[in-house]
Amino acid sequence: MIKKFYTILALTLVLTLFPCLSVNASTEFGVIYDESDLLGTSSLQKQGEQILPQLIEELGFDIRVDVLLGINGDNLNETAYWIYDYYDYGYGENKDGLSLTIYLEEQPDGSLVMPIDVKPVIYVNLSEERGSSQVLFDELYEATKSYLDPKAWNGGDVDKNAIALTQAVDAIINVTSNYFLSSNNVNDTSAVNDHETETTEQYDQYVFDTVELLSYKEWENLEALARDISKKQKCGVYFVIVDDFTEYGNGDVYDVTTQIYHNYDFGYGKRRDGIIVLLSMEERDYAMFVYGDYAEYAFDKYGQEQLEAAFLSDFGNDDWYSGISHYLNTSDEYLTLADEENPVRRPYFLWILVMVGGSCLVSGSICFYLLTRMRSVHKKVDANEYVNAEGLNLMQKYDRYTHTTETRTKIQKNNSSGGSTRSESGGGGSGRSGKF
Repeated sequence: MIKKFYTILALTLVLTLFPCLSVNASTEFGVIYDESDLLGTSSLQKQGEQILPQLIEELGFDIRVDVLLGINGDNLNETAYWIYDYYDYGYGENKDGLSLTIYLEEQPDGSLVMPIDVKPVIYVNLSEERGSSQVLFDELYEATKSYLDPKAWNGGDVDKNAIALTQAVDAIINVTSNYFLSSNNVNDTSAVNDHETETTEQYDQYVFDTVELLSYKEWENLEALARDISKKQKCGVYFVIVDDFTEYGNGDVYDVTTQIYHNYDFGYGKRRDGIIVLLSMEERDYAMFVYGDYAEYAFDKYGQEQLEAAFLSDFGNDDWYSGISHYLNTSDEYLTLADEENPVRRPYFLWILVMVGGSCLVSGSICFYLLTRMRSVHKKVDANEYVNAEGLNLMQKYDRYTHTTETRTKIQKNNSSGGSTRSESGGGGSGRSGKF
């Protein structure tokens, strides 16, 4: 695709020469354009080809993303405005919509760097009858600024840049959805009703593979399964794979998992019931977080332990697809039991029965043994009869040291499912964390 650029003083000349400009390698994922041809991931492809186009129709509001390797001078604002107008961005007669424009400089070593003095541009065009462009811009800026910080893009790590872009698009999706749907200010009221009926949960993606351990087909199958389970059970079931959890929040892996859950507004319904499992590949860290009264009813402390046992060993063997499948299917099973008011619980009655039966067996065995030892003993009439004819004659007394007995008990470690894990609490819910 021909490079997008802007020149105010010679717009006519630009349009005349436009077909003659050199062609650069680029990638288009629907409404997302990547001139670098390096940032494409399965998540970004799904955003550009499925999630955003559907949202645009529901909201009656266009959303575009452009990643450029060339602009006129250092004025990215004017470039963004020109692209929006020239490529006919916007929805309806008023051209309502927004665009995110990012400029990257290619370095001699092939890496891509975001110039400190050329920050990404968010352009919002919103007619007055639909709302305030400034208010929407302010909300978008606050939601995306951490993902679009030039410092986060200057490590030369293309994968890290791709993750940051995906997160920025996710934030845009959340902000625009909340802005319009909260006031029913959309293109088609039937679309709003369909949206509320079909996607009561706050987020419409469930499986995130930022390091691409899954093939696109595997991800597609798991995403469909997770979505079906979440809608059927009215409880969001999420799975996230990242390279290094420390890039997504503060604290340990459990703390970051709770932050991801809340920052992305995961969960189903007003109470945001849901469960999330996160894998961090850098040090093979793992965390599970359960949030909401209904979710914690379905997955109590014992239920979390049993759920973990169903999938964690798969990840220890690097079997990602099977592990996520087992996690999703077992979660579905536990939620079904909870819906039937028969949630997975520790079988205390069985333990009590075993303990009582074992105690009776041990005490009965001891009594029987003592009874057999007493068969040759008969009751005497007088106390003197217990002393022999020679009487009791003690010749000498002494103490003799023989030995010392030392007993050691091994301290057992909590080690299950291919890695050490422990229970956690915090973030308004509970969960588990450890290694896999």
